[in-house]
Amino acid sequence: MLDLRRGPGLHSSPLHRRLGPRLADLCGVSPADSESAVRAKVRATLLALSTDFPGDLRRAVVLGYGLDPAHAYLRLDRRTDQLARELSVQQRTARRRIDEAVARLVRAAVPDIAAASTDTGPGWYLRAMNALLRLDTSAPELYETRSVVAIRPIDELTVQFSLPRQPDDGDREHGVHADVLFGARIRELTRHNSGQYVRLTLALPRTLEPGERHDLCLHYRLPEGQPMREHYVFQPLAPCAHCSVRLRFPTDGGPVTAWRLDGVPPRAVDERTPGPDRLRPDAVGEVTSAFGGLQQGYAYGIAWAFADGPPA
Repeated sequence: MLDLRRGPGLHSSPLHRRLGPRLADLCGVSPADSESAVRAKVRATLLALSTDFPGDLRRAVVLGYGLDPAHAYLRLDRRTDQLARELSVQQRTARRRIDEAVARLVRAAVPDIAAASTDTGPGWYLRAMNALLRLDTSAPELYETRSVVAIRPIDELTVQFSLPRQPDDGDREHGVHADVLFGARIRELTRHNSGQYVRLTLALPRTLEPGERHDLCLHYRLPEGQPMREHYVFQPLAPCAHCSVRLRFPTDGGPVTAWRLDGVPPRAVDERTPGPDRLRPDAVGEVTSAFGGLQQGYAYGIAWAFADGPPA
């Protein structure tokens, strides 16, 4: 991380040569990735790791690594000058802000075990979350594959899932079958608000050490005939670098329109006015969308409308 900020930072070329093996793995970079893909993954990871930083340090990350397109390709000293102007401080103070931001990034990515043992947070972050929602089956089925990285020793995870009712759904209980396909087992499952919210405590196969990555896959299935709202969103409660969502519609009755929900406040998810980022199902009835630099508490996913829904 220290070398990456030098020169043009994120816009160094070839960028992959500036990444050490640990940073490349953290960002999900593979040797087959194009230069633009490497740049997007690194940018998303740095933004995710700095989500909870104070405002001046978040800006120090952006300018320190050249993540801001408005200051792309500038040398580090000129980006430091820009930070000094924005914070109304001397250049040496701006350099210290960047140094502090880099130190925080390093601690977030590869935390110290002793310091992490006092952390009261979740103890992990998501390197990536990939979701597949099948609407072409007899009942909707959701598969969520999560790649988690421990930031302190952990042997369990907590995952939450919500299934809000349709406005005209008056059934007393909502149901959803939850299972883990690989990577963990359900230690405890609790339901709240007549089954609309599910909380899963997952037992891991072993204690993960700080910096260790682990993959798992969750499977949810609705009872046949139970209605669901016409959207799927992921709302990260822990830092997350990358997210992708794939919806598979029946080819003989797909949606009239589908659109991206990118960083939407949770209360705005149910707005049924199609957004500008329209998605068209392909020949097999699928739409996909990818998201980077996710902010905790905001929603990312896809909404859709059928013929009897609101007009496009």
